[in-house]
Amino acid sequence: MIYIEKSAEHGHFRKLFDENEIPYEFIEDKSEIEDSKKNILITSQKNRFVHSCPATKEYRCCNYMVVDAVEGCPFDCSYCILQAYLNHNYIKVYDDMESIRESILDLSKKGKFRLGTGELSDSLALDHILRLLDFIIPIINKQENIQFEFKTKSSNISNLLNHNPKNIVVSFSLNPEIISKREELFASSPIERIKAAKTLTEYGYRVSFHFDPLIYCDNFEEEYINLLDYLFDNIEQSSVEFISISTFRFVPELADIIRNKFDNSDILANNFIKSMDNKMRYFKTLRVHMLKTVYYHIKKNWDTVFTYFCMEDRSIWEKIMNYDPGDRENFEKYFKWYRS
Repeated sequence: MIYIEKSAEHGHFRKLFDENEIPYEFIEDKSEIEDSKKNILITSQKNRFVHSCPATKEYRCCNYMVVDAVEGCPFDCSYCILQAYLNHNYIKVYDDMESIRESILDLSKKGKFRLGTGELSDSLALDHILRLLDFIIPIINKQENIQFEFKTKSSNISNLLNHNPKNIVVSFSLNPEIISKREELFASSPIERIKAAKTLTEYGYRVSFHFDPLIYCDNFEEEYINLLDYLFDNIEQSSVEFISISTFRFVPELADIIRNKFDNSDILANNFIKSMDNKMRYFKTLRVHMLKTVYYHIKKNWDTVFTYFCMEDRSIWEKIMNYDPGDRENFEKYFKWYRS
């Protein structure tokens, strides 16, 4: 169900829902609704919409910027940090569209950037309702120095086919089917995501893929290599903008949430150790093995695609890739967007 705060009754989304005959209810306060992923709350609340992707100095991170227009996700992934980060389950949508526009335009005045949604929600899962693509893409395609990434576990791509793909990258997070079915509840299957990516490349979009988090499982090597081979068979290397890889890590308080909420999850079956950023990670020898397995198979088949590790330390980069990308600004220069 969609709820609109009375303070947002004259805003962007009320007009959008009326035009598309999407039902909603007005409320005075969020306390009036059930705290459920099935509910969407349109709020007039102010926010800091554009900011740097969070990072820690101990791990290599690029200079990616994020737009937080939506908080919460209809999917239910066992490993999702939002379970420990957000204080609500409903989907919160900010109606302050003019501030979002101004934040994007202000960023464009400061240099060349990669910007995107998908940090606090899935970029496409609710687009048939919220139609944020219709708002964001025309703004981005008037800027020559911003590349925008829509990050998703959805195959809900139909509205993208109504837009110019000029400065847009659509990124799909991928794990093997055996993991996705158990740990990524309600998301599209990996095969559906890859098929959606193929459709987008045929239309002219650039696509990217996030193997993050890699999750250790029985037959890890076989499962991930089979998934990669399916990807190679369906997507042309020339359409791929970049690939990110990283292993499962989590804040300690997430462990109890997973145990209490996901009866069928095996994600905590391995041993973990607290790392330099106080997150729990696989032991380093296992992490290196997992990263090597995926990275080497990608480079064997797609040797021209920029592939990077997200939030891994310098020693991992040097051990596997034989170089250190440096911190944010130096790291960012490796992306094709900055060399074009």
